[in-house]
Amino acid sequence: MNHQTPRFLLAVLGALLLPLIAASQELTEAEALLRFERENASLKGFAAQVRGIQADVRLWSRPANPSVTYSQEDAAGTRDEFLLLQQSLPINGRLGLMRKAGRATVSSVEADTAYARLQLRSDFRAAFFGLLAAQERLALLESGLQPLREIARALGEREKEGEGSTFDKLRTERELAEMEATLEAARILMVEAQARLGSFLAAGSETATLKATGTLAGAEPLPSLEDLTARALKARGDYLAEQRRVERFGYERKAAGRIIIPEPTVSAGLKRITIPGLDDKGYAVSVAVPLPLFEGGGPQRARAKAALEQSEAAAATLRRAAETDVRSAYEALRSYRRIAQDYVRSLGDHGEKLSRISRLSYEEGEQGILELLDSHRVALNSRLQALELALSAKMAEIELNRAVGEEVF
Repeated sequence: MNHQTPRFLLAVLGALLLPLIAASQELTEAEALLRFERENASLKGFAAQVRGIQADVRLWSRPANPSVTYSQEDAAGTRDEFLLLQQSLPINGRLGLMRKAGRATVSSVEADTAYARLQLRSDFRAAFFGLLAAQERLALLESGLQPLREIARALGEREKEGEGSTFDKLRTERELAEMEATLEAARILMVEAQARLGSFLAAGSETATLKATGTLAGAEPLPSLEDLTARALKARGDYLAEQRRVERFGYERKAAGRIIIPEPTVSAGLKRITIPGLDDKGYAVSVAVPLPLFEGGGPQRARAKAALEQSEAAAATLRRAAETDVRSAYEALRSYRRIAQDYVRSLGDHGEKLSRISRLSYEEGEQGILELLDSHRVALNSRLQALELALSAKMAEIELNRAVGEEVF
């Protein structure tokens, strides 16, 4: 027996199945988000932005470098040589305050990027559920076309036998043509939804095979408005970033006030003196204290004060905006959920019953073709309307996440 045969068969099967596996890109919301986190280029840019500002602010509180000086004086047979180390002493506390300002700046950028990350993630989730809705819309239209095709086929056969109505056949064909045009438009919308979702993934991703799986129904209970508002004031990145900027400018203002306190420069080193018949060594020490006669930090304090006042005003505005956004998104979500639930509850299976009754009535001659087509259209439009309401409720959930600044759902 050839032991290589099973391996060969496995290789052939793998080669046949691999394209099918690669072509399948069915994604749940969780799987799609994992792929988004792994592939989205903008997310990597946010991380680089934070690292860049971390590198920048380290320069703010770095003390001055020491300097080494060598000098030689030679006159009347006497030579003096000096080797000195000079260092300014940061004793006024300015560097410590700038270090705190730097940390506040990094925190501000981190909050900004976290908020931008949430916005991008929300855009991706909206694209995911947009694709899911486009798929369900297409499926509803395809299922709605099947009864029309059956009716058109039956009327065509009756007309050939001389028993059918030409008007009924033409009117059904007209309805069928309009439905097929609507179906083609829905296919275009689904392709656009696939492309929109794919735009968040790695470059070169195949979008035509993307398929979203899941449900649009929101089952999680809605927290209270007060709880969501409190969460927003603790989590919303734009508001938190502005608060950190208020801290930064406060520290910068204090640091500017320390400029008037002079920082001495200390020099210390060796001295060597050479004269005829004598060669001796010693030490040299000096202290230089700058006098802040012309620059005492006044412009820096004024600039920091103006920036602080502007940032405080912006923070107050953002706090008010966060409260307003949460209230608006909360009311929208509650309304959309109620409307969608009431609509589905009132709809029930009435549309299907109406279609069956109308079909029987038409076959028995109690109704005309117009009533039959109208009942079919009403049943299909009801299902499409229920889908649109579910999508609106899901999008309202995502907007509430944006308003709160974190994913409530």
